[in-house]
Amino acid sequence: MVRESLKTLLAGCLLLLFLASCSTGGRNGKLPKSTGMPYEVVLEGDTDSIVTKMLTEDVTGLPQPEPLCRLIQVKKGKTRGNYLLVRTRIVVNIGERDFSVTLHHDENAAPQNIIRITAPSAQQLRERLNGEKLRHIVDEVELKHLADIISGNPSKQNREMQDEIKKMFGIDMKIPAAMNASKKAKDFIWISNNASSGMQNLLVMKVKSEERRAGKVKSEERRMKNSNAFHVNDKALIDSILRTNMPGETDSMYMVIPILSERGLWEMKGDAMGGPYVMHRIHRQTSKAAKQGYNLYIIAFVYAPEMKKKILIKQLEAAISTIK
Repeated sequence: MVRESLKTLLAGCLLLLFLASCSTGGRNGKLPKSTGMPYEVVLEGDTDSIVTKMLTEDVTGLPQPEPLCRLIQVKKGKTRGNYLLVRTRIVVNIGERDFSVTLHHDENAAPQNIIRITAPSAQQLRERLNGEKLRHIVDEVELKHLADIISGNPSKQNREMQDEIKKMFGIDMKIPAAMNASKKAKDFIWISNNASSGMQNLLVMKVKSEERRAGKVKSEERRMKNSNAFHVNDKALIDSILRTNMPGETDSMYMVIPILSERGLWEMKGDAMGGPYVMHRIHRQTSKAAKQGYNLYIIAFVYAPEMKKKILIKQLEAAISTIK
């Protein structure tokens, strides 16, 4: 009797082990960690290279051409093995009755995003697929990945610099551990990795903002106040702050940002230095009655004349995205 019970128990255990080994993860199993370098995408079934052309367009705001994605091309239905675990995958299926774009999460690994695109024909795919939106989705996914690298691991953060920014400006922002050099002044801080190759920098500055006209505020100005747009009156003040705090080798050399925008190119006045930047603006109102307040400008910029700059500036953009 005991022997029969043991046989039954053993058979049940083996069945459970077999079922567990067949599990693909899903809700009942733990998915493996996703893989892939930043902005690396597995692209399946793009036989006419329509999606390929969209994803390899150059990133805006860089001084030289650099494609958004590094693509791993796979034939239709042939995504197997390690390619199933890549963080961002796009599957193109031409020949279906309807056009559709759907986003799926964590099918074979976590975190993972799979974009499935179907179309009746290559012509329909070319006409109906919005390349700008597709690039935006991929960009958001990859920026979140870069931000999670910092946010999810305290050892990769510079706590001292984070505390200093919170003390000076009242914002929480994750600062990469490698950015351990700094320069402070009134309402200004410059943080840098001070690298000889691939120099990454963050500037945070407070710029006074005051409505200079009485009466009704124009709708455009109101829109700018309530968004991440950049106030034209701040340009001269930022130029002055940069000239004082970001000098070059001589007094006639200093950093300038020719046009205030979410992204673009900075340069060194009187020198051949320059590179890409990204900018974020936070408006804070201190007196509603007097229409007074200030803008916080967070500017990330890269100086790396000898190398590609996309990942360097995207890492800084990801750090900015952690602001609370």
